[in-house]
Amino acid sequence: MRKGNHVSNLVLIKSANFGNVQCDFYSDNKEIWMTREQIGRALEYADPGDAIRKIHERNRDRLDRFSVTVKLSGTDGKLYDTYLYSARGVYEICRWSRQPKADAFYDFVYDILESLRTGQTQLTHAGKQIRPFKTPEQIQLELETKARNARVREANLYRRLAKEFRKQLSEQSIQQLVGLAAAVAHGKPILPITEIEKTYSAEDIAREAGVSANKVGRIANQYGLKTAEYGISILDKSRYSNKQVATFRYNEKGRARLLEVLGKRGKP
Repeated sequence: MRKGNHVSNLVLIKSANFGNVQCDFYSDNKEIWMTREQIGRALEYADPGDAIRKIHERNRDRLDRFSVTVKLSGTDGKLYDTYLYSARGVYEICRWSRQPKADAFYDFVYDILESLRTGQTQLTHAGKQIRPFKTPEQIQLELETKARNARVREANLYRRLAKEFRKQLSEQSIQQLVGLAAAVAHGKPILPITEIEKTYSAEDIAREAGVSANKVGRIANQYGLKTAEYGISILDKSRYSNKQVATFRYNEKGRARLLEVLGKRGKP
């Protein structure tokens, strides 16, 4: 059985009853297809799918050429193997089947296809398109493409932030963003990402000193502590919106100096 054939965009072109069994005929603009399950039910097998599977196994050299297996998304959203046979495949199955209705079903299918070919019968709903069948390879390719596109978007975000805040962020933070962008885009680190030492926010130091964060900020500005010697500028979420803003965080030296100025002794 051929796998991975391009039989997407299948269209239901005809439905007709063979006895009490509704038989659906699908087209991909190249072949007319029927499902294994419907063929088996039309031939009145107790276990339709398994019966046709056994016929296929015994006559693989013939039926492999006239069949495909694809993944069909069911009503529950899960993917199931669906076996399809072309007209030649259906005729071969009827030829090998020992069911009493095999000849009658052969004639039924032949008559339907002839009427479609000659235009003597109308298409079902003018050709109702069904949900495309996808092979495992197609599904995997789609997943990989989505993941790759997501990585590109994330990498572009890091690059945009590095460019937008290049005058406000420390060199260390810019290097971090550039390194992250490269790692995300390629799926692995390709540039060294500088480790950032432990830092403290104004709120952290304010809690330790028992003062307000605004006072910590005023003292830092007054004593010129918002420099590379005492910390780094990073991006953080604004307290007042969802925007990213440049925020200064203090290193151990900056923390100790602030606590000293505030009259508190910094912990070692």
